[in-house]
Amino acid sequence: MNALATALMAWIAAHSSYDTATMPLPDIALLTPEALTAEFYRDAPQDIPASRVDARVIALYSHEDGPHGTIFLLTPEPAWPGDDPLQDPIFQEQLLHELVHHAQRLSGVMDSWQCRNQGEREAYRLGGLFLARNHATDPLPNRAFWGEIYSRC
Repeated sequence: MNALATALMAWIAAHSSYDTATMPLPDIALLTPEALTAEFYRDAPQDIPASRVDARVIALYSHEDGPHGTIFLLTPEPAWPGDDPLQDPIFQEQLLHELVHHAQRLSGVMDSWQCRNQGEREAYRLGGLFLARNHATDPLPNRAFWGEIYSRC
């Protein structure tokens, strides 16, 4: 997983203003849908859905966990038996999105924001670019809209 994260950090550096060469990688934890939901609602457990799964939550970045932050992701499943799920560009984009937040934090750019949400526009934009450059169908065709909506404070 570290090799993939390192490659994605290099991709971020090549397609943004972030110098990721010396940035330490965050920890990366692959979780079940129930465990990821619990992590997402850690500070508000009373809001966890009755099903114990919030299907909207597929990844998150916590800069408070681990020495350099932690990315929590759903454990990827292979598209076909025998496939390496880490080679799936959709999974890679999910990891890249969270790595963009990691780069935003370590670069100090987020220190000037009104709220942490302001980084979403850039993370969604870079994710869409990554999928396009890898000739993958974007599962979020209205990506610019959601990036704008989620960037609001």
